[in-house]
Amino acid sequence: MNLFRACLLYEVGSLYGVWICMIKKKRLFILLIPLSVQLLYLPINRLASGGIKPEIPLDQLMPLWPVWAVPYLLAIPLWIFGFLWAGLVMDDKQFMTLVVSSTMAMCIGMICFIVFPTFVERPTVTGNDWASKLLRWIYANDEVYNAVPSGHAYISTILALAWRRWKPDLSWLWGAILVIILLSTLFTRQHYLIDLVIGIGLGVTAYCIVYQVSPRVCYYTTQKKA
Repeated sequence: MNLFRACLLYEVGSLYGVWICMIKKKRLFILLIPLSVQLLYLPINRLASGGIKPEIPLDQLMPLWPVWAVPYLLAIPLWIFGFLWAGLVMDDKQFMTLVVSSTMAMCIGMICFIVFPTFVERPTVTGNDWASKLLRWIYANDEVYNAVPSGHAYISTILALAWRRWKPDLSWLWGAILVIILLSTLFTRQHYLIDLVIGIGLGVTAYCIVYQVSPRVCYYTTQKKA
């Protein structure tokens, strides 16, 4: 029991230290910016109407595999962890590039959802296994709108690019995670291929543009140090 309490206190203390470190760097508050923008997805998703279905013939070949609902949902805590960990370990340039490019892509995504509404047509999930029930839960809590661009695509792409630049020796891992998340959106029939192509393009474009001008993006940190 004493060993358990000691381990628990150590973990709590470590976590507390992480939060204090991020608060001192003001990074925890900076991360609230992209979070606030992305949360606009929820009301837009529920209030949207009309629009088009961006389906192409290749989409008809995509199978429905309910088990892919697992990585589809796990992408969300993975994003949270990815941003928080970046706030803890990345240097100013890398961190601000991630935050600004993410915010830019999210703002563009929200504008697209409002101005150019798109939706998906979902199949009927008839199975009674746990995976089918999980997928039906996703369908029940996520409306069919906000298809283009795919949020799963642009957020995951930007995170993969940021972590690839920070830890290039693990490029295979970031690439594998990205591919799994992208496939999950197709095999759950939450997105069409065009959604992913545009989402990936948006993520890559936003990250590359911001990275090129990142000395200006984080100018306040360099001046503060000088």
